[in-house]
Amino acid sequence: MCKEHILTAIQDAFQIPRPQSFIRGTCHCEECLEHEAVMQAFESEDMSLDKLNSPSWDPVCFASNEAFHYLLPGLARLALDYPDAYVAQFLFHLQQPERLDSLSPRRAQALLPLLDYLVDQESASLENSRLVDDLFRVREWLEEISGTS
Repeated sequence: MCKEHILTAIQDAFQIPRPQSFIRGTCHCEECLEHEAVMQAFESEDMSLDKLNSPSWDPVCFASNEAFHYLLPGLARLALDYPDAYVAQFLFHLQQPERLDSLSPRRAQALLPLLDYLVDQESASLENSRLVDDLFRVREWLEEISGTS
């Protein structure tokens, strides 16, 4: 499956209305407000790597599950377009228990071709960064959720 077909399937599965608020809960501390403002500037399919490629400052960590689902098409695009820079963070977000629990079987199944593509096309860079184990673990969990295992 090519990148565009993968992204189209993810966009179809995660097509939800834009959330009014992006952060979890009702915290109004300075950091949460800053992350809220950054995520409010994003469109689902159009996200900038420069706002998301720092593990120590990642607004997606603060996103509600609804906001995460809204942002997932853009996050998937970043993982495909910049595997060396973004796959580690993408997998980190996907393997959080509350994120996995929030996925429907259809949505989990839509993410599987993305992980397969990364294994097929980016295996050398993933091996070098030791992400292959994480990728296969996330893939196994998504298979269980989707009922395809």
